[in-house]
Amino acid sequence: MTQTHAGIIQSIGGASKVRRPGFYCRLPLLAALWMGIASAPLQMQAQARYPSLEPFLFVPFSDGADSLNLTVELPVAEELETPRTSFADVDVPIYSDSVYRLRLEMLHSAIPLDYNQQVRNYIDLYVLKRRNQVRRMLALSKFYYPLFDQIFQQYGIPPEMKHLCIVESALNPHAVSRAGATGLWQFMYSTAKIYGLQINQHIDERRDIIRSTHGAAQYLSRMYQVYGDWLLAIASYNCGPQNVNRAIQRSGKNTFWEIQPYLPRETRGYVPAFIAATYVMTYYYLHQLEPDYEALKHCFDSLATVVVDSRMACEPIAQFTGLHLEELKFLNPGLRCNIIPVLSTPYELKLPSDRFPLFLQYRDSIIRHSEQAKLVYYYGPAPGQVRTYTVKPGDNLSAIAARHRVTVAQLKKWNNLRSSLIRPGQRLKIYSSRYEETALREPDSSATSGSASASSAAPKSANGQSGSSEQPKVIYYKARYGDTLWSIARRHGTTVEKIRSLNGAKCDHLKAGTVLKIHAKT
Repeated sequence: MTQTHAGIIQSIGGASKVRRPGFYCRLPLLAALWMGIASAPLQMQAQARYPSLEPFLFVPFSDGADSLNLTVELPVAEELETPRTSFADVDVPIYSDSVYRLRLEMLHSAIPLDYNQQVRNYIDLYVLKRRNQVRRMLALSKFYYPLFDQIFQQYGIPPEMKHLCIVESALNPHAVSRAGATGLWQFMYSTAKIYGLQINQHIDERRDIIRSTHGAAQYLSRMYQVYGDWLLAIASYNCGPQNVNRAIQRSGKNTFWEIQPYLPRETRGYVPAFIAATYVMTYYYLHQLEPDYEALKHCFDSLATVVVDSRMACEPIAQFTGLHLEELKFLNPGLRCNIIPVLSTPYELKLPSDRFPLFLQYRDSIIRHSEQAKLVYYYGPAPGQVRTYTVKPGDNLSAIAARHRVTVAQLKKWNNLRSSLIRPGQRLKIYSSRYEETALREPDSSATSGSASASSAAPKSANGQSGSSEQPKVIYYKARYGDTLWSIARRHGTTVEKIRSLNGAKCDHLKAGTVLKIHAKT
């Protein structure tokens, strides 16, 4: 989009374009404002004397002990020296590149929020073409962001990292990618197991707003320890450390922008999209955007977690705590059905803080009323049932199989297909994936322990303990650089033959990132 605006920063860069008396006398003040070092009285004085500079040089301040509580109001149309793009209900202001760059710099983030044309393209995408989606996400962020901030602070992660969830799932805990990544933070099944997230016929903690955020924080923290660069940690979140390491090796460089051409295509745009999301979620009001609170039907000031160590049903819980069932499901998207079973790692139920006393008061009544509750699945097929997928233009059996974690041969068998030819509109039967079938086949799979052990360099293992004390402990181990089957077997007190018997062909091409199932010494 052509830019015709000569903003204040452009004026500083090109004095020949300025025809204003006394401009050079104002340079010290403008420089102080631009660099973010002006004092509060000086900023208020500048706001009074030069109101036209407000949309360019004044930015929101964080809520802290020594933060400034300045109210920044959007200027009226006549005061904005920027071109506008007209829509049906609003005129959207468009700023110069120097203004966008300055606003990102003024965030003073530990994450390098670099600005370039790629970032600009994503900003335009958000503020011009996806305005309704941004309004919805702004409303949902009022609920999710305080939770993210609290958890990220525990791991020493910059607060701006919470905007990564915008790129991952658009703040939708039920989002599922074409490859099968699920939840707010888009965990694949194998990665979720490494980070101790429970997945069985009752619970999928990839969708849990607290447990999944802890998993994402652990991953990002470990990748920062590996690379010492937040942008590389973000890139590895999308494509994995193997691809980042390969790009570093091929390019001979060690920053994101230098290795960008050697990364997978999706990852090349992943970091620019994150920087753009950070900008938009911070400066949305300067683009005539505001939260659509209709999208946030269920909102609570604070949450409490309750350990559920007895069989309970969601309907009695909602009834005795004065909640609507939909409110309870909104707070607990990780529940696949209405029954919370007894687990070896008890489920942590999320409730509004003011309903916690009611839960404790009526706990026995809830348990008693849950005895006769019938099992109802909220999403996904119940065990033994089948889901139906409608073929879309451009689909093929390989892509559909990968998306639903099944094989092409299974799709052909279930649908009596003699070839791989399919047509748009065709309906395919799809049964449980091999991971779901494994979980449902084990008699005590719902009582799997999900504690994860940490490594300073990379994710290491997640424990999965079966219900029988006579069986060996099962863990999932993610191979690291330099690992061999012999070293892994020795480390976990098992043998190479046993590892091969559990993992099959994966052992023939062992590489960093390969997830192995191991019967370890207890």
